Amino acid sequence: MTSGFLPALTNRASATQPRYSLVARALAENIGSGRYPVGSLLPTEFELCKQFGVSRTTLREATRWLRDRGMVSGKAGVGTIVLARHPASQYVHAVESISDVFQYAKGSLPPVIHRIEEREAGVEDAEFLRCVPGQRWLVIDLTRTFVGDDTPILYARVYVPQAYAGIVRLIPARSEPIYTLLQAEYGEPVLGVEQEFRSVQVEAEQARVLGISNGAPGLSVTRHYFGSGERLLLVTASCYRSDCYSYRMRLNFNPRPDPGQTEALDRSRSPDKPAP
Repeated sequence: MTSGFLPALTNRASATQPRYSLVARALAENIGSGRYPVGSLLPTEFELCKQFGVSRTTLREATRWLRDRGMVSGKAGVGTIVLARHPASQYVHAVESISDVFQYAKGSLPPVIHRIEEREAGVEDAEFLRCVPGQRWLVIDLTRTFVGDDTPILYARVYVPQAYAGIVRLIPARSEPIYTLLQAEYGEPVLGVEQEFRSVQVEAEQARVLGISNGAPGLSVTRHYFGSGERLLLVTASCYRSDCYSYRMRLNFNPRPDPGQTEALDRSRSPDKPAP
């Protein structure tokens, strides 16, 4: 069986486009066209490998691409089930550790700076920035876009303590997360990140830059970055477009009780009261 999609995709693909991406997009087109309806199973791994002339490794990367975008789900002993005709999100952010928090930046272009101003923290600012009133900060408004897509995915307001203002000149030239510039310029590694997520209605100025309507839904993410001794190094308040960004986090269960729990359990047991 021949899909009829892969040859066309191959002809217009760049030399750098991985083969799994061609297969994934061909399958996505087949799903979108209704060839594989929602609720149905994709052909077996053997059949798809034969159909596209690819290895099992390549095919699994392709189905992972579809799974990350919410289009399919794999079920052991059943197969790959079609969940949606179209991707649920353009960018999926999977997080398992602090270093994964900023993986989305790997596919982004250097930020575009829209405004820079120096600000003295007032009472409300001081609470948000966890500093004393009167401390001076550099406030930077910027957007990020991704390779192959001119539409910004986020609008961020970055708060940099005056002591680290030198990173500003590096921001427009570097695509990596801004916190890495602190270590590159000042030798200050980020040892911890505190994140807060909220659903918001996007304000007019941010909506205009992001190319969406005023009041459209968005995802607000506030991050406080800490160095040694719990020193606050950086604060960012980002607004993400809800139609092209999602955030997935995996938490691993640790079955071992902490020492305090173990001690409490030991005290609760006595010779005439067996452990449960």
